[in-house]
Amino acid sequence: MWDWIGWGIVVLAVWVAVAAFVGVLLGRAVRRRDSQVPTSNPESFPAPRAPAPEPPMSSERRPRS
Repeated sequence: MWDWIGWGIVVLAVWVAVAAFVGVLLGRAVRRRDSQVPTSNPESFPAPRAPAPEPPMSSERRPRS
């Protein structure tokens, strides 16, 4: 009975160790990617978007002429 409990503990310890290792690798990859992103202010900003056209007035709201 204690044999499968021992194996379960070993498998759990290996699982935690592999998860920690993968987490460290992912953290380093993200940190390396973030260091490549320029942090200075951009020299030009994108052009502003054109305002959306107003929807046509319904006959109920249209002024009478």
